[in-house]
Amino acid sequence: MGIKKVRIIILAGVILGITVCSLIKGKACEEEKADQTIVMEEQLFGGKKNVFGNVRAPKGFDWRQCEGVTLDFAVENNLNADVLSKECDRFTEVTGIKVRIRNMDFDTLSERINMEFISQAGVYDLIYVDPYRALVRFSDSLEDLNRYEQDESLPHIVKGLESFSTEQVEICSYFKDKDALYAIPFDSTTMILYYRKDIFDKYGDKMKQALGYYPVPGSSEFTWERYIEVAKWMAENIPEEEIKYPTITMSAQHSSLFVEFSNIFNAYGGEYFLDQNNDRLGIDTPKSLVIGSKEFQKALNIYKQIADLTPEIKGKLNWTQSAELFKKGQVAMMVNWDENVASVEDQLDSKVKGNVGYAILPYGDERSSNIYGGSGIGINRFISEKKKLASWLFIVWCTSPQVQMDTFLEKEGGNMPTRISLQQLIIAEYMAQLPQARTVLNAQSPSHVYYRPKVRQSYELETIVIRNLTEMLEEEKDTTKVMEDIIKEWNEIVELK
Repeated sequence: MGIKKVRIIILAGVILGITVCSLIKGKACEEEKADQTIVMEEQLFGGKKNVFGNVRAPKGFDWRQCEGVTLDFAVENNLNADVLSKECDRFTEVTGIKVRIRNMDFDTLSERINMEFISQAGVYDLIYVDPYRALVRFSDSLEDLNRYEQDESLPHIVKGLESFSTEQVEICSYFKDKDALYAIPFDSTTMILYYRKDIFDKYGDKMKQALGYYPVPGSSEFTWERYIEVAKWMAENIPEEEIKYPTITMSAQHSSLFVEFSNIFNAYGGEYFLDQNNDRLGIDTPKSLVIGSKEFQKALNIYKQIADLTPEIKGKLNWTQSAELFKKGQVAMMVNWDENVASVEDQLDSKVKGNVGYAILPYGDERSSNIYGGSGIGINRFISEKKKLASWLFIVWCTSPQVQMDTFLEKEGGNMPTRISLQQLIIAEYMAQLPQARTVLNAQSPSHVYYRPKVRQSYELETIVIRNLTEMLEEEKDTTKVMEDIIKEWNEIVELK
């Protein structure tokens, strides 16, 4: 055999050997990779394993890698945040991360967030992301949370985003599309009707004799027109020492005025915009404002009639002040957020505890419309990487099913969890002891929930509507002129864009 042929045979053998070795090595690598599959472990934060869903992290995850960090959470002063502030010690004990809950009233929070993102100062690490104030205006200033949720080396949102309702995730977490995840659903406040069931029980038969019907809040026969009739009857027939105000409005120059009126507008079939996705994912600039309609005119007239029932306090109350007045026993019917139930039922501080009924809002020509007010929790893009990681760990913990149920069942809590499975659990096991729960879930159902416009200029729209409605209530501005001025002022905003 020639030397050349021998060399060829040897070379072929070498190549074959390399190929076989490569195959063997490749298989070994695959087996090694399989052996390196991430194992998840539960972190109970000092509590017991629960059926709601526990926080999980990769085995050996260092929960104390951000020890010593202090996070400031800018959040609206609501019951959900109040209860959370009492629970934070459990998170700190495990992580070494301190969280300062910076509760503020709605207007102050809006101003602070505006200043925060305009200055890019990084004063607040965690942000209460109101979809209609913070998200639509400052989404570019919020961290994309996909960076953390998709990182296999980190803890993730318990049971994933799919454990929340699709609507709440779209409203609270995204803007315009789903490319960036700006926030995780934090609360799910919804507007409902509060009424004094003791008053309705005591005077129901007399109202039936006088009005021709027995008023049943929450029924399809209990319309906004009947709401007004019942309130007028109460004002004329119930002694003031029992009820000072048959109804009140949240008609101060405040966001409360916009949301309260919008319930009525939508109940009569009205929409501010007709653009697709303007109410969930949101859009930049809608085509046109469509309020020059009989639905808007009717809603204006209805709202004016309700406000005129109590001229002495018309235009003076927002949602917080209204709830306080109701709690003192001075009001028979009130529209407000469901989160005020705990305060109204407070055993030590409320004069109406045990005597309050809860119902979906009165019906218009189309339906009962109950505005959804949920918000998310996000991370300020202008803070350090270490603080961002610490913030993500807090978000995973504070939005976990266990914490949501702790908040819901806390005697000072009551905010409906944002998780589908928890809502189902509440229906099965907790409905009897929580009188508002059935009503809130009904209000959040597709038939009754109302998602207001989520557009880049939501704040400007709200401001325009509030200003003109205030002029209608306080200066007797004609309803036709109200519509014309709102459309004119909106068009000017759009033209300046």
